[in-house]
Amino acid sequence: MTQRNLISNPSGTLFAAVALLMTFSAGCSESPPVGTVAGTVSLDGKPYDDAAVMFLDAKTGQAAGTDIADGGQFTFKEPIPTGTYDVYLAPRTVPMEEGSPEAVKIDESVPEKYWNETTTDIEVVVNEGENSVTIELKKS
Repeated sequence: MTQRNLISNPSGTLFAAVALLMTFSAGCSESPPVGTVAGTVSLDGKPYDDAAVMFLDAKTGQAAGTDIADGGQFTFKEPIPTGTYDVYLAPRTVPMEEGSPEAVKIDESVPEKYWNETTTDIEVVVNEGENSVTIELKKS
């Protein structure tokens, strides 16, 4: 598996900004309908787990993400608002240890379009209740 180091992570910065904005906008208004999300990620038909999976609703700014577990399985810990989400990958969460931070690495065997919310071609609709999704990445 080929990997490259990234000095910065624009997707992570966007995710952090969206999360901060969501915190400030969570006033006393009525809560939107939500759904739970779990599923699998595959690359050319084989389970893929060397990343985090990210969901972003560009219309509302709602976002969620989690590391993909062994076997390509993922589950969001909390329900997310219903809507249509662009799905993309991000580097796995790396625990901070004492000393120098490590460079973020992404798997270059996965096409670049899947590493960015503006270039991904994967969309998932999240409905109220339970949502089981299959995310299929393709090299070609």
